[in-house]
Amino acid sequence: MTQAGDALAGEAVRRALASVDGSAYTLLPGGARLPQPADPAVVAAMLQHLEVEPGHRVLEIGTGSGFSAAVLSRLVGPGGRVTTVDIEPRLTGRAARLLEGDGCHNVRLVTGDGTRWAPEARYDRVIAWVAPVRVPDVWVRQAVPGAVIVSPVHLAPLARAMGVVRLRRGPTAVQLTADLLMPGGFAEARPEPHDQWPVPSYGVDALTRDAAGRMWWVAAEWLRAHEPFVGMRLLELMITDGRGEPGLPGVVDFHAYLMATRPDGLTTAALGDQGWGVGCSQPDGVALVGSAGHLFLAGDPAATERLYAWVRDWRERGRPGMAGLAPELHRRGSGWDVRAVVA
Repeated sequence: MTQAGDALAGEAVRRALASVDGSAYTLLPGGARLPQPADPAVVAAMLQHLEVEPGHRVLEIGTGSGFSAAVLSRLVGPGGRVTTVDIEPRLTGRAARLLEGDGCHNVRLVTGDGTRWAPEARYDRVIAWVAPVRVPDVWVRQAVPGAVIVSPVHLAPLARAMGVVRLRRGPTAVQLTADLLMPGGFAEARPEPHDQWPVPSYGVDALTRDAAGRMWWVAAEWLRAHEPFVGMRLLELMITDGRGEPGLPGVVDFHAYLMATRPDGLTTAALGDQGWGVGCSQPDGVALVGSAGHLFLAGDPAATERLYAWVRDWRERGRPGMAGLAPELHRRGSGWDVRAVVA
């Protein structure tokens, strides 16, 4: 898309977002709020990068509150069609009532697993608000030549190691290119409804709760070659010996850089009430950069020294972040893995 076209797409998205009463979709009786898939700025950016035009047929994976389906309904206009799929029947039922009351008669709701759902319809655009393990073939097969797909993806085989990718389908379903990466964290796509949002469904190698009931988990490929007690012992060390140190500026960029340069040596973890972190670990030590930028250290200082070496390398290379990374596609099984590389 040209710069002028990009500006027009952005303006169309801004108008559509402004025309939808978000509170009507997200607020529950009593004032509680349904969780939204991401920061509003990320949602707006994903919709802009989807390049929706009037008359398009759009497949949406992850109906949620129905808010994004209402925005898409306005973007495609009366000549277009939105099909939105969610695994949770309570959400699709609620969204159907809200969308009908909002005059969104060009939206079809489906209850099911959006990573497997394969109707006869073909789509000009596909957008997902949940992260599959890999981009499913079924999405690509349902897309027409030239279609755009925007989805969160796992950039490493670990929990929470995510970004958002834009894909373009070629003349055939095996001709797929990726041309954009951006930050974004989402829930994992799951094959059935669930109610344990704090626990990722993919890539966790050990998990527990501390005495206060707070969730801790750790994910690292090296743990998969060991007995389960190794991961549990590491979590106990993190709970009893974990300590914080001053933070690291540019944490989002550093996390993205690690996913591109250290995908096999990476560790991700949930840290009780301290959010989650990315870094490195070994059987007797862990060193992570938390989601708020703080350092979380426990056990053997060798892990800390290794993390500091990664930080030095990142700084020497100009602190590249997601904007300095490029997506690479790898055909695998029934879909496409997406990995990040330094551009």
